[in-house]
Amino acid sequence: MQDTNQPVLVIDDFVTMTRIMKSIVIQLGFADVDTCHSGQAALAQLRLRRYGLIICDLEMESMTGAEFAGRARAPPYSVRCPIVITTASREGAAQCVRAGVHDFVDGFILKPFKAADLQTKLLEIQERLRARKLESEQEPAIQKDAMAAP
Repeated sequence: MQDTNQPVLVIDDFVTMTRIMKSIVIQLGFADVDTCHSGQAALAQLRLRRYGLIICDLEMESMTGAEFAGRARAPPYSVRCPIVITTASREGAAQCVRAGVHDFVDGFILKPFKAADLQTKLLEIQERLRARKLESEQEPAIQKDAMAAP
């Protein structure tokens, strides 16, 4: 599970949805939760704090969640924490995957979701990140073994 001592940023252009998502995150044990109602406001917030988790709606006005995530991963922000995109549209999530958004987003979760759903998604992300880290740590050893072979 994510480190619940890390701050979380929740982004959704609907105030009610932001409030619901913040409540869900708090149910999982996160106490420090910031909210924003646009991708632009969230980017400004990234200049102020480092987050352990970002949850962002896909379909927002002026800047989609996918656009936000792409910009958040790039300099000057260079966010490294997990970013989870929320959407009520299976088709919207599928389009993002086809467009390669999963290259810089750690997961998608369909609305409406409960705390248990988000917890499951966060555990999946954590396991995937752990596996990637293990692979990257083993890669130099594999390359070194290959170079040593006659």
